[in-house]
Amino acid sequence: MLKRDVLLEIRIENIPARFVTSAGEQLKRYAVEALNEAGLPFDSAETFGTYKRLVLYLAGVPAKTDEKVVKAYGPAARLLKGPDGNYTPQAAGFARSRGTTPDKLGVETVPNKGEVLVFETRQPGRQAGKALSEIFPGIISRLQFPKNMVWERTRFRFARPIRSLLALHGDKPVTFAVAGIKSGRVTVGLSAKGSRQLKIASAEKYFKALEHANVLVKDAERLATLRKELSAVSKRMKLSVETDEELLQENLYLVEYPVCVVSGYSQDFLKLPHELVHLVMKKQLKFFTVADTKGRLQPYFVGIRDGVSKGQRNVEEGFRNVLEARFRDAIFFYSRDLASPLAAFKDKLDAVTFQAGLGSMADKTARVEKLAGYLAEECPGTDREAVLAAAAHVYADLTSGVVGEFPELQGIMGGYYAAHAGMGESVAGAVGQFYWPASAKSPVPASREAALVSLAGKLDTLAADFFTGQIPSGSEDPHGLRRQALGVVRIILEKGIALDLNKAVQRAFAPFAALKPDAAAAARERLSALMDFIWQRAEAVFSEEGCRFDEIKAVRETFMAGGDLLDCRGRARDVHSLRANPDFAGIAMAFKRAKNILRQAKAPLDGAPDEAVFEKDEERALYGDIKAMGGRLRAHLASRDYARGLSELLTIKGSLDNFFEKVMVMAEDPKVRDNRLNLMKSLVSLVEGVADLSQLQ
Repeated sequence: MLKRDVLLEIRIENIPARFVTSAGEQLKRYAVEALNEAGLPFDSAETFGTYKRLVLYLAGVPAKTDEKVVKAYGPAARLLKGPDGNYTPQAAGFARSRGTTPDKLGVETVPNKGEVLVFETRQPGRQAGKALSEIFPGIISRLQFPKNMVWERTRFRFARPIRSLLALHGDKPVTFAVAGIKSGRVTVGLSAKGSRQLKIASAEKYFKALEHANVLVKDAERLATLRKELSAVSKRMKLSVETDEELLQENLYLVEYPVCVVSGYSQDFLKLPHELVHLVMKKQLKFFTVADTKGRLQPYFVGIRDGVSKGQRNVEEGFRNVLEARFRDAIFFYSRDLASPLAAFKDKLDAVTFQAGLGSMADKTARVEKLAGYLAEECPGTDREAVLAAAAHVYADLTSGVVGEFPELQGIMGGYYAAHAGMGESVAGAVGQFYWPASAKSPVPASREAALVSLAGKLDTLAADFFTGQIPSGSEDPHGLRRQALGVVRIILEKGIALDLNKAVQRAFAPFAALKPDAAAAARERLSALMDFIWQRAEAVFSEEGCRFDEIKAVRETFMAGGDLLDCRGRARDVHSLRANPDFAGIAMAFKRAKNILRQAKAPLDGAPDEAVFEKDEERALYGDIKAMGGRLRAHLASRDYARGLSELLTIKGSLDNFFEKVMVMAEDPKVRDNRLNLMKSLVSLVEGVADLSQLQ
């Protein structure tokens, strides 16, 4: 059967960029569902979008739908005939309702019903165009947007008014109507070129026809053109256009044919912080900043316009005027902020609520300052005074004018204001990097002092939310606690901070427990839940570093007991390395066996094995090896040389194998049995000082 391609274009008034990708995903999903339901096969389905059109393209659609088998189910199969061999009234009634006779009925087994009577009819395939004319209105009406408009008498709801519908199966139009608009084969070209009407001959010729009219419908082609344009600008200027990926994607859905507009601005605006210049251009204007090879901003910008037309210089001038107006606003707020002492911003934090029932941001500042001081005491070699000075001002910029206009710059602006106040590079850096890392892959704070201040802020936020029961579940995480916990893990590991997180988290919980003494029991449970929450983030990091899931699991209890992430990573890495030794698997299996024996025995065990109770040489040999090996292993543990500590286990492999081969642990004599169990316990306790090898698969 001859196949042709199918096209649906929904041309609309300017739609926000953030609506386009979601609408495309929905359009494809609903189309695939509807075509499968209708029995209309296709080779592939793709969707594309611009700010003026949503496009569905189906390749390889036949002229007709598949033949369809329709089954109607009736009463139980046992009711087909009675004892006399005649058809029962139930069977005759079911057949009559389906327009047939009982002899045409079949039997089929249906889940939860058993064998029932069934009547099958075959519906021949129908014209694809007819099916599509019913499918297209349905999928268009199902599209959901963050905001909708009503603009015509049928009160059809859509993101923006629909201006035309183009629908073709090969060269044949698919006719239907939505929101008072009838489908046809006409669309328009680029608006900058006058939106010239185009009559599309066939679905297969659509993309070329639009390209000749200066419209790049396919997202990938439009993005490639945008990248090429920006690259050409960089080469021409011998400077670097900062191609922020998020900004690229946003501009992709603001134009149908991207063209770069390059212009300059006054050097005076470079007095603004780099991040503020970048944010004004990105968030407010969708412009790209320009820098030299050393990353220093240059007084140029690149805007993206939709196609080339007359008046290009007017466009450039318009872009520049808008940019300079925004920069003047930014300079106003920044200059006013610099004229105020940082202490004045901090004093206003009393009026800013942190969370209902948990005080103000001034209260949070006091908690973070105290916790940061504790962390500095726990980490020798840290400049505690710098830590305290930074922690006292990390939230001050929340009441500044710039952060009020640009919340994304909180912390960053605080760093500038701290430097302006003469607080020194160490303190200003710690304030400016307080919210680092901003994402899973972005940098952690540069200095140890900055790292500890950032840790204190994150632990306070995590403790507050867990104490009040605001624990993330599923995809819900309104306060970004997963990111905060991952930040805690990355800071500790990447900065090499040896810290007992158990104690640090207890310190973070303490102020909240004091606020609600009656919730002390719940606080203990939630503290444990927070430790587990942090551990889950650590598991992901260890896995990315090459450790296997069972190796990570083997050190989990060490973390829950001691809270030292750095130490746990060392243990997991050393377990991973030693697994390459063929004898290590045997030791791990023997350890697992010993632990299982203890678990099944369920006997209270006290003290060390009594050598006088040993009955067999294998017991004595194993105990002697454990004592000799134990001293060496403990010495390695003290120096955190877990690789050598684990290697010591290999020295007892022979005596351990002989023990399990020749000795029955669960002897009938209780005294002998308990002594052998104590021998197993001495081995298990020693090995668990490194890792729980029973978790290895």
